[in-house]
Amino acid sequence: MRKQTPAEKLDKLIGQLQQPGKKTLAPENSGSGEAIELARLAGELRVLPRPEFKTRLRANLERRATMATAAKAVPETQTKITPYLSVKGALAAIEFYKKAFGATEGLRFMQPDGRVGHAEISIGEAKFMLADEFPEIGFRSPQSLGGSSINIHLNVPDVDVLGRQAVAAGAKVVRPVADQFYGERSGHFADPFGYTWVISTQKEALSTEEMHRRAAELNAQQAQADVDDAKSSPTEKLRHLMPYVIISRADKWLEFVKDAFGAEEIFRAKSPDGKSIMHAEVKIGHSIIEVGDTNDQNPPMPTAMSLRVDDVDAIYRKGLEAGATSLQAPSNPPYGGRGASLRDPNGNHWYIFKSEPGSDVFHGFGTVTPYLHPVRAGRLIEFLQRAFGAEETYRAESPDGVVHHAQVRIGDSVIGMGDAHGIYQQMPSTLHFYVRDVDSVYQQALRAGAKSIRPPENQPYGERNAGVQDAFGNHWWIATPLGSQS
Repeated sequence: MRKQTPAEKLDKLIGQLQQPGKKTLAPENSGSGEAIELARLAGELRVLPRPEFKTRLRANLERRATMATAAKAVPETQTKITPYLSVKGALAAIEFYKKAFGATEGLRFMQPDGRVGHAEISIGEAKFMLADEFPEIGFRSPQSLGGSSINIHLNVPDVDVLGRQAVAAGAKVVRPVADQFYGERSGHFADPFGYTWVISTQKEALSTEEMHRRAAELNAQQAQADVDDAKSSPTEKLRHLMPYVIISRADKWLEFVKDAFGAEEIFRAKSPDGKSIMHAEVKIGHSIIEVGDTNDQNPPMPTAMSLRVDDVDAIYRKGLEAGATSLQAPSNPPYGGRGASLRDPNGNHWYIFKSEPGSDVFHGFGTVTPYLHPVRAGRLIEFLQRAFGAEETYRAESPDGVVHHAQVRIGDSVIGMGDAHGIYQQMPSTLHFYVRDVDSVYQQALRAGAKSIRPPENQPYGERNAGVQDAFGNHWWIATPLGSQS
């Protein structure tokens, strides 16, 4: 009979243990000591694991499987754009956005110095982030930069309701709410922290072709309106605000603007002695500039004017060729577009510009727009609001209160201004505009702090006019065509 190998002996012993009810080995089958020890260990292990261990292991495995499934439900990478606003006074901004737009705050981290280091805000389903400005790391607010080139577009169910809510909270209307050719009803609102919000409600779902058709129709209507406007005299429109340039040798200046800017002379009246120009008018684009020679009653008052053009570089070169000197060569400013500055031979400043499409900067400017350089422009704006019912439509202001650029609407005309600085110093100007009732506006201006130059009087050329001087030295001539008072 063949002798069993150690492995076969162990198999036999384990087989005995696997018999029902068998817990120990019979002595006669004990075999070798090594096989007996291995069989004993097998007998102890056959009852493992215990039932409670199996239950705990199953629960742990099921929990891990659930967690792994949940983790895979979130994409590993997400692509999205979230506006991140730098503001001067983030705590106040958060409260403003809550009142103006019904925003909710989701997260806020404060810095030890009291500044908001990071905050997350939601307006409906839209989310954005903001923090206080940190100039030390280049994170600057619009006030520090002199304005922002970014508008924030906000879609809402009812733009009229939210627009009124925003104004009540402190926003300023830049463009009133109106129906747009592309199927939306929208308006532009400037918040107190330097950002402009384009609030919009979708009214129609239009095809691209229909939007292009409406845009072409609108452009044609505007072109016709410009033609009609150019044919109408300012007295008929009762709305134009015009710069009035008082200088020596006005005849030479007229030749300059014709050569440099393509101006068209539309009226000239000489003084009784025929040696000087008592009054003249030129048209550049669709804007009118009035000019007259200085005399004993009217001291020289050159002025500053913005000139809207299609090609800044070309007009800048033509101005130099016509005799102007350069104040600033053509460049691309941080607020967009392109600009340059000239000083003409009579001392007037010309700020030549082409604005960025869709920008609020220079919105409403005509071909020629008066531009003022007062000291403390904010005070002048307040005067214009009290005296003439002006509306401030744009302001870019630095943290120290310096107004770099502001826009003010009087009637249907806009004037620009910025605090005197550098080469752009205060230039008291003369401005002429038409009102419905010159007497009431004259009295209102005096109550606002103006000084009288001349009380209202009827003039032989068909106007009733008056003049006042503001605290900054600017002369304001207001007029009403005789027979047009309502």
